[in-house]
Amino acid sequence: MSSKITPNTVSSLKKVRVGVLGATGTVGQRFITLLSEHPWFIIEALGASERSKGKKYREAVKWKQTIPLGGLGLGAADLIVKGCTPEEFKTCQLVFSGLDADVAGDIEYAFRAANIPLFSNAKNYRRDPHVPLIVPLVNPSHFSIIPQQQSLHSPPLSKGFIVTNANCSTTGYVIPLAALEKAFGPIESVLVTTMQAISGAGYPGVPSLDILGNVVPYIGGEEEKIEWETLKILGGITDSENETDKNGAPLKTFDMHQAGGRPALRVSASCNRVPVVDGHMECVSLRFHRRPPPSPQQVREALSVFTPEIQSLGCPSSPRKAIEVFEEPDRPQPRLDVKGTHNGAGVSVGRVRQCQVLDIKFVVLSDNVSIGAATSSIINAEYAVLKGIVS
Repeated sequence: MSSKITPNTVSSLKKVRVGVLGATGTVGQRFITLLSEHPWFIIEALGASERSKGKKYREAVKWKQTIPLGGLGLGAADLIVKGCTPEEFKTCQLVFSGLDADVAGDIEYAFRAANIPLFSNAKNYRRDPHVPLIVPLVNPSHFSIIPQQQSLHSPPLSKGFIVTNANCSTTGYVIPLAALEKAFGPIESVLVTTMQAISGAGYPGVPSLDILGNVVPYIGGEEEKIEWETLKILGGITDSENETDKNGAPLKTFDMHQAGGRPALRVSASCNRVPVVDGHMECVSLRFHRRPPPSPQQVREALSVFTPEIQSLGCPSSPRKAIEVFEEPDRPQPRLDVKGTHNGAGVSVGRVRQCQVLDIKFVVLSDNVSIGAATSSIINAEYAVLKGIVS
C-alpha cells in the first residue's frame, strides 16, 4: 500500500478520478449528486446497461433527484455512458457501484480482477469472508482485511479490492449500537422493529395501491440481512483456527461478535414498509452484558459524545455530529429530522428510556438514501484515500 496521507495534506490532494456503475439507477443518481460537490473526487466515467451505452448521460437517465441534472456542474450530464467493463474505466482510480444485485456479482468481480478498487452498495459480496462490510461511522478498522483479500486472489492483486457497505436498515441502527458498546461494553440481545421508507425499494418502488394508507409488514430478505450483518459489523477480526495462507500463517477472519470472551449477540428483527418517502425509523430494545446496566441518562450522554474515527481523520463527507440526540418525546420524525444537522450522514436518536423486558429502548432515524446508501460508500472511499489504501 502507498504511504499514508495525513489530514494536514487534504487541502493539497490532487483530484481523484472516479467512476460510477449503475449510473442511471436510483443509487447511481445519488452517487452523481453527491460527487458533483465533492472536494476530491472527479467523475471520470459513468457506466450503465447496454441500452444506455453510447448516449449522453442526460439522454439515458430518467432523473429523479431534487437537484436539476443541469445544475450539478462537472459536465456529468454530457458524459457519454459507457458499458460496465473494466476496460472502459481504466483511467479511474476507484469506482463506485450502484448496480442491482442481479448483475453486480460478475461485474464487480471483473473490476477487482482488473486492479480497480471498488466500493459497492450491492449485497453480493457482503457475506464474502475476505470482503469487509463497512459502516464508516462504526468499523473502518475492517479495512485491515484488504491485503488478505488481495493476496488470496489469483493472481494476487496490487490495487484491486471490493469493499461493501451495509443494508440501509442495518446501517441506521448499528451506529448507536456501536456507540453504546464503546461506552458500556458488549450488548447481548437486540430487538429491532423497522418502519422503512418507500425510497428504500428503489424506483418505481412499491405500487401506490399497496402502500398508500397502508403498512406492509414484510420486506423480502430484510430481517435476515439485519440479523446477520449486525454481527459482522460490530464484531472484530481475529486469526482463523482452521485456515492458513501459503506460508502456514493463520488467515484473518471476522469473529461475528464472538471473540475475546464477548457473549454471542442475538438479534431479532421485524421489518415493515411504511408510506414515508425518505427515512428509516427503527424501534430498538437491547440488553447489555454489564450488570447493572447503564441508566437512560448515561445512554443519552454516551450517544451524544460518540465521535467516530472518520471525523477525527478529516473525511469531508463525515457528519459534524454522528448521533443527534433528542430530548423531546415526539422526535425524531422523518419529515422534520431525516437530514438533521448532519445532512443525512449521521443518525438521530430519541425516546431513550428504560425497557421493562431488556435494559434500554430508543428510536433511531436514518436517511436511507444517504448514510444508508451512497454516502456510506463515498465516506469509505475517503477513508481509503486518507489511509493510503487507495493511491
